[in-house]
Amino acid sequence: MTTTGATTARGPLGARSGADTRVHTDTHTDETRENGMATDPVDEAAVEKGLARTAVVVALRDDLRIADCIASIDEDVEIVLALNGPSDAVLKLIAEHPRPLTVTEIDDVGNLGAAYNAGAAATDRQYLLLMDSDCTFAPGVVRAMVRAVLTAPVVKGQVVYGESDGLLSKLTARVREFDEGDYVSALSPPLVYNRAIVDHIGGYHFDGLIHWCEDREFDFRLQMAGIPVVYLPEARIFHDAQHGFANMRSYFRYGVGEGIAQETGVFTTPAVPVLWRLYEAIRTLVHCARDKGAGAAAYYALLKIAFHVGTAHHLLNDPHRVRDRYPASAKRARMVRSIPQHSTRLSGAQLRRLRRAHWEAGRRIEKVTDLSVFHQDAAGPAAASAAGEARQQQA
Repeated sequence: MTTTGATTARGPLGARSGADTRVHTDTHTDETRENGMATDPVDEAAVEKGLARTAVVVALRDDLRIADCIASIDEDVEIVLALNGPSDAVLKLIAEHPRPLTVTEIDDVGNLGAAYNAGAAATDRQYLLLMDSDCTFAPGVVRAMVRAVLTAPVVKGQVVYGESDGLLSKLTARVREFDEGDYVSALSPPLVYNRAIVDHIGGYHFDGLIHWCEDREFDFRLQMAGIPVVYLPEARIFHDAQHGFANMRSYFRYGVGEGIAQETGVFTTPAVPVLWRLYEAIRTLVHCARDKGAGAAAYYALLKIAFHVGTAHHLLNDPHRVRDRYPASAKRARMVRSIPQHSTRLSGAQLRRLRRAHWEAGRRIEKVTDLSVFHQDAAGPAAASAAGEARQQQA
């Protein structure tokens, strides 16, 4: 850890109340969730206290763009870097950085779920704001998201995908917008949540086995617990432009994560996998062509192939050697109509099947009946600190 001075600035979102919100709950009937909940008004004194209880957590390997990410954090919050296989250049940047940084490290290279778990264990802050190293905050976004999370347990912002002059970069932006932008979810970044929810979603932040798709699995447990995700569209972050076929590598990794998650039962497995995936792919590509154009749909088809190749790669080779670490309760949760890859929305039957899978694994996830337990005055800093100390000792 380095401890030096930090600067604070406030952007144009500082005075917003977060009234333009959408909510994701455990009951969904439409592909796009409508406005269903607004964050309550919060005075600035409460926001300042909330900022003092907030940590921005970034999983980091070898991305030097982390310098720009840190520079965009315009509030005096704790910054936690969860390293997983850092390069020498990244270690040098961290050592010489002028801002205070909390640094933790895991040995499992590329395991985002385990990295975020380590980041959560390294801080006792009540509110955890998840961010990626290749993204930057718009001015005022940190404050706006903290204001919202004081009265809503989970808050999701909006990603603006950058583009370069290359065709693949433009298509990547269109596909990403389609893949994550037409439904409210807990996919990160930017995502901030009250760590008190962990006791209601199985007792853990992220699944440390599935490597990728960790936020998708997190989202499923939120739905099982009936914990809403408030969408704050004005809380924008900017994703750096992607070039070439880098995005295809990401989808390949998502496929690996999907394979692990199916084997451990935290995702459902199609009872007739080939037919289900073919049906899902055709339907998704038709919607993509309608919304983003034929070029984006063609590129998305390649990404879907990379995704399924990644799943097959795990099934055949277990590249991360995770099968030896599966719990004894690990088994597939089979369903005829499985969960589409292009969505996190669960049907009632899917909710019941996943809830049963968690119960069989010893994790009872019940619906939260009183969401006021997550409000700003429900747990003071002392309680958060004590809980954080216990987590640190366990880690």
